[in-house]
Amino acid sequence: MTSFNPAQTEAIATTTERGRGRPPKVIFNPFEGFIGPTTGYGRYPYFASDIIEGIARLDWHDRPIEQGGSSKPLSVRRLFDILAQLPEVSAESVGSFLSTGRRQAQRYVKAIQLAMPYLMKARPAHLALEMDLGEILIGHWVKWTDWLTAPAPATLAKLHHDLRDLGPVGAD
Repeated sequence: MTSFNPAQTEAIATTTERGRGRPPKVIFNPFEGFIGPTTGYGRYPYFASDIIEGIARLDWHDRPIEQGGSSKPLSVRRLFDILAQLPEVSAESVGSFLSTGRRQAQRYVKAIQLAMPYLMKARPAHLALEMDLGEILIGHWVKWTDWLTAPAPATLAKLHHDLRDLGPVGAD
């Protein structure tokens, strides 16, 4: 068993508190809760699919062209799951969410970091409004019905007549 003198113990404690090396990268995810399988945009939102698919297929091993080895793309589904469910994207949170190692989690974090500015530009105006307000606006279609007028009574009567039940077929 190794024993440390008090000065060494204090130096070890301050080193751990201070933290050495690069600080962990943490990306705020504004899309969390606004996209995903339970939202109106679905698991693969139309405005984000091309962006995420392109970034997923980048060469994540940083090899020169025509150099050996295989470059497997990142999972598009996992990238969308990260965007849909994690409020903050970091190697630690992605690693525990996807049950992957640190290096693979770092690749996913880098992919989200690359995609985020393009996703923010590509999002529809309504989603931007919802994200700015911080809440999902239910019934946003109401704005389209504000300028509609009720049909005339004669038009409604004709529609009612056209939609009437004619009885069983062939019963004359």
